[in-house]
Amino acid sequence: MNRISLKRGVLAATAIGAALAMTACSGGETPQTDPTDLRGQTIRIMVSSGHQQFNPIWDTELAKWEEDTGIKVEVQKVDTTEILSTFLKDAQLGSCTFDNVEMLDGGSAASAPYMADLGPLLEESGTSVDELASEQVGWAVKSMTFDGKLKFYPFYSGAKGVAFRKDLFEDPANQAAFKAEYGYDLPEQPTEPQQVVDLAEFFTKDGMKGIVFSGAGDPAATGVSDVMFRNGVAGFQDEDGNALFGPEHPDNQKKAVEAAEWLTNFITKGYTPDTLKAMQTTDATAAYLAGDAAMLYDHIYLSWSQLTDPANTASIGESGSFEMPSLTEGQGGIPFYWGRGIPECSQHKAASWEFMKWIMSPEIQELALSEGTGVYVPTDTELLDWGVEQGIFPQGVADSVTHAQYYRITTITNQLRQTIGIPAAEKLIGGQSPEDFVTESGQEMQQAAEDAGVVG
Repeated sequence: MNRISLKRGVLAATAIGAALAMTACSGGETPQTDPTDLRGQTIRIMVSSGHQQFNPIWDTELAKWEEDTGIKVEVQKVDTTEILSTFLKDAQLGSCTFDNVEMLDGGSAASAPYMADLGPLLEESGTSVDELASEQVGWAVKSMTFDGKLKFYPFYSGAKGVAFRKDLFEDPANQAAFKAEYGYDLPEQPTEPQQVVDLAEFFTKDGMKGIVFSGAGDPAATGVSDVMFRNGVAGFQDEDGNALFGPEHPDNQKKAVEAAEWLTNFITKGYTPDTLKAMQTTDATAAYLAGDAAMLYDHIYLSWSQLTDPANTASIGESGSFEMPSLTEGQGGIPFYWGRGIPECSQHKAASWEFMKWIMSPEIQELALSEGTGVYVPTDTELLDWGVEQGIFPQGVADSVTHAQYYRITTITNQLRQTIGIPAAEKLIGGQSPEDFVTESGQEMQQAAEDAGVVG
């Protein structure tokens, strides 16, 4: 079954009665099930309470789907920080409460052993994992695959991007002055990292800074990681569990130092606001909207509706966007992502798969993105293009998601990022030398991996 027949037109009752043989996996078997047998079944799904984009779906569309299909859905909303622990407790106790689960990237490795292989379900629906991969950005399906099996259906992602003030970039006087000073045309879409440095230097004038980004919390750590990925250090652990920029990888340590130096030079050279080390995404965005910086390097898709709001464009003009150029050619940045999985112990796999096809359909995804609160960036390439066309998120972020790199997730990757990565990034932004930042954080990650017994 191709993309259109799998994803389009599943809102109507014909989605359940179109004579597609669904699977009801149990004990490794995948017997075909008559769709009419699903009527009257009840499935329980767990979703993030933070994904308010889907509230219109839960509030209105779900009841329509239940009526059409005869499948009852119980929705349990759980805080993002509790998704993994809630699921693991349920799975390890054998309660098997859930039939469909949203899972964040940091929890994918720990929860994957309890998830069903989605490959047979795709095949019974007339498609395949390879076909799904062809419809997604390059890293998505691989990131959801464990031990050679697709354990999660990708749909939700995000990445860093750069917003810039078009009025400043397109001003003829600025363009002439920039070319006179740097010897090339002022680039509205920089392709080299030095061009961004030149732009930041050039626009640091008249009480304004050239660039602003997050210097605190998870947004700071993500920014540091994004630049490291773009210099060829794509991940936190190698295939043996060693810290990827720890003592076992001196070449990567050099690349990590180069990336940290490039990022912190914006600060040491005075191209960023003095309060940057206390800023998270909302603070950095506020500084940009206040006219304090010409460029904003952050999760700009989260604030794109603000940046394009007439009340703000009236004061700072329209914003353009671009993907941050990579320090090493061909290297993309870091994504974050979510997928949906079906627990292996579920007694309602066929009904859960019907729900999966419906919730992943373009109609539902488009409704969530256009009517819900907040935004995410789809991994489906057609939806990605659609979101840019609709102005829901900027092209620069779509490019970042498209070019982002796969990286290995283990059971402790999230711990490494949160407990070591965030404090280390804040120390770096606060003035620690890039060499000390890489040495200390790399050693701490290596020790944590060894203590957790994942190095082998």
